[in-house]
Amino acid sequence: MSPQREKQGEIWAQVGFYTSLGFIIPGGVIVGYVVGWLIDQWLHTTRIFGLIFALLGAAGGFVEVLRILTRAEKRADRDNPDGRPGA
Repeated sequence: MSPQREKQGEIWAQVGFYTSLGFIIPGGVIVGYVVGWLIDQWLHTTRIFGLIFALLGAAGGFVEVLRILTRAEKRADRDNPDGRPGA
C-alpha cells in the first residue's frame, strides 16, 4: 500500500474514532433514563428515577469520554515521544 493511501486510511480511522465519542454521552443518558423509567414503573412513582438515572448516565458517559481521550493522548505520546506533529 502506498504511503499516501496508508495515511488517508489512518485519517479516516481517526475520524471514525472521534465521531464515535459523540454517541457515548447521549447513549448513557438514554440507557439511564430507560433503567430509571423501568424502576419508576415497578415502584409506581413519578419520573424521578428516570431523571436521576439519566443524569447518572450523562455523568458516566462524560467520565468514559474523558478516559478514552486520556488513553488516546497517552498512546499518541508513546508513539511520538519527541512531541512534534507528523514526525
